Amino acid sequence: MSENSSNATVSRFDIYLDTSPSAASGWTLETVREPSRLFGANGVRLHADGRLWISELVGEHLSAWDADNDVLSNASPMGSELRGPDDIAFDSEGIVYAAETMNGRITGLRADGTYFVLVDECPAVNGITVDPVTDKLYVDEMREGGRVLEIDKHERNKVRVIAENLDWLNALEMGPDRRLYMPQVFAGTVLAVDPESGAIETVVDGLAHPTAVKFAPDGRLVVAQASIGEVTAVDLSTGEWTRLVSLEPGVDNFDIDERGYIYVSNFVEASVARYSMETGELDKVLSAGSFLGPYQIASATEGFVAADHGSVCRVDREGNLARLSRLLLDQPFVAVGIAEVGGVLVALTQAGEVFRRDDSGDWVKIYGSLDGANSEYFGQDSDGVNAIGVGDGRLLVGMRHGDVVVLELDGTVTSRKPSGLATITGISGDGSAIVVSDETAGSVLVLGEGEPRMLNGFKRPQGVALTEDYVVVADQGERQIVCVSRDGERRGAVAVDLPLGLPRLQADDGRRSSVTIDKDGSIIVGCDGDGSIRRLVRN
Repeated sequence: MSENSSNATVSRFDIYLDTSPSAASGWTLETVREPSRLFGANGVRLHADGRLWISELVGEHLSAWDADNDVLSNASPMGSELRGPDDIAFDSEGIVYAAETMNGRITGLRADGTYFVLVDECPAVNGITVDPVTDKLYVDEMREGGRVLEIDKHERNKVRVIAENLDWLNALEMGPDRRLYMPQVFAGTVLAVDPESGAIETVVDGLAHPTAVKFAPDGRLVVAQASIGEVTAVDLSTGEWTRLVSLEPGVDNFDIDERGYIYVSNFVEASVARYSMETGELDKVLSAGSFLGPYQIASATEGFVAADHGSVCRVDREGNLARLSRLLLDQPFVAVGIAEVGGVLVALTQAGEVFRRDDSGDWVKIYGSLDGANSEYFGQDSDGVNAIGVGDGRLLVGMRHGDVVVLELDGTVTSRKPSGLATITGISGDGSAIVVSDETAGSVLVLGEGEPRMLNGFKRPQGVALTEDYVVVADQGERQIVCVSRDGERRGAVAVDLPLGLPRLQADDGRRSSVTIDKDGSIIVGCDGDGSIRRLVRN
């Protein structure tokens, strides 16, 4: 492929590993939803060479996009020393600095490809920017009581506190008046902070979850409003607001080039697109709204439901998405599991807690022990839930310590029994049995009448489901869907070379390769590696 050749058909998974998914004899494999090009879409920043760099937090990956030629490159691969980049910034030497929000670190990547940790004690660091005049590096923290810091680029862990006790700060930028401008996400305000004196002024309020600020070439402040899906210019001298771009809720960040294009990322949709700043019209799409995972897909009254880290979705049988809730906007947790019980949605958080969606659309915690603001986002319950599913119309819960719990929708525990597994990775059931998996042990256990039946020999079994005759297993380690007869006598891979799991191993982030059974008996596979949904139909 030439340097300027588009690679628009290459998925995020195939950037690393070529795949040729296929079905076994007697089966047909269909694609219900096409793959995505990105593992996520968080901070974006234009490089001096004109390419847009994109940080993909849940993929632990940086991409670079040549929008004019629609060429996407791998700028920092997963599995490197850079872990979970959120916002990014460049200095005059071409070093890219990344805020690792979940790790509380600031990491640098030099032009020669070497990495270094600049700060490793900066809790919930989020916004990051370099002053184009002085080349100084500044960051802020997205937490209660967060700080604004100047970072010494030459000495590890040397920081100067500019301001503190500021809540939920996000992507910041140096203004033409030499003050730092930053949004307070939940307060709906933009602050201006003097980097020398620490003096603070609220310059804009009444915003709808502002997540990032930049300055337009004409000097206007530009703000991303996440919950209404809008990028807005504010004339600070007159107070006039002008809508520049409208898109789906979940706007994360943006940047503006000298030609008048604005590049916008969406952390819910895993999308990036370029718009005309003058007209607001869409110019180019890098990656349309898609899945960050999906982390789990489950059968529902109509179609399917999906837990996708930053959202909970409904999916029809043609693969079309409808977002029901969005992280930080109306969903106070990272969603890694999903089930529908009697028409009611139940979600599992990355922290190991269980929430029910009530009739008003609000999420109500029904099971879990963590407390505090956004605990489901930042915390983790070591004795918490690790999998949810449905069996015979009941909500099934698999615990990190291996217990199987049957839970009522009000949080009442109907039963709790040890499975014998060290932990439970996936859980499902029907009227006669419950099936659970343990990815570390490589085991699947069928619990029913009589003695439990252990099915071994898997590499990393995750999602599990039951048909009338078979146990269906998503073996992420082998990138296969395997069917095993309930008596354990017959076993075979019915689909192979699937984009299950990430193409390179990284720290566990709660994602799962999932399977569910559709009403017609077909097997639905959530391919979290490339963001696709596949259907297996028996001929």
